[in-house]
Amino acid sequence: MKSYVLLAGGGKVGYYLARTLKDSGYFVGVIERDPARAAMVAADLEVTVVCGDATEPGILLDADAPEARYMVAVTGSDETNLAICQMAKSSYGVRETIARVINPKNEVIMKRLGVDATISTTAVAAETIKKVLPAKGMRLSQIFSQGDVEMAELELESDSPALGKTVSELVLPEDCLLISLIRDGVVSFPRGRTVLERGDRVFALSRLDAVEGLRKALQGGDR
Repeated sequence: MKSYVLLAGGGKVGYYLARTLKDSGYFVGVIERDPARAAMVAADLEVTVVCGDATEPGILLDADAPEARYMVAVTGSDETNLAICQMAKSSYGVRETIARVINPKNEVIMKRLGVDATISTTAVAAETIKKVLPAKGMRLSQIFSQGDVEMAELELESDSPALGKTVSELVLPEDCLLISLIRDGVVSFPRGRTVLERGDRVFALSRLDAVEGLRKALQGGDR
């Protein structure tokens, strides 16, 4: 018998996760707050989508939470994802809860508060970057210990001046290097011909005095 997976959040991460799970043979339900986004997900994926706030008990019930084997909360808020998972387990008896974590520091807290598993794309990116750095010479931890370099993480929004540009077209400060990006939950490594898109989370190594110039090049004006 196929397991029912209920997803909270129909953004990019939720959309592609729902599609992957459906293709893998799971029954999939999605809760999405935005009506237009909910309609698009339902039409594209042909899955049941409930439009509403997943932190509201009635919405979880409308989405058949008591029938779910897994509750996966992938909204853009750690606090919301935690609340959804706790409610699904305590009120509707969902056996396994999984939460997306934006801030890796919250992973331990979530697990202590009853979330069974967490997904941190930031942690995945950091681990991947660490693996591809040279085995000889200065390690990542050694670089940061010098005190003059940091890893910057920036998300590209709709008003970013970098949207639609290739990496080679960017005018970046001299003392910074793009080393990784996360798009739709997938880690990749930007090359000169990589075109940047809205929602990309870009990771860069930068000297401290070049971070502001990097931010302006990728995100634009004051934030």
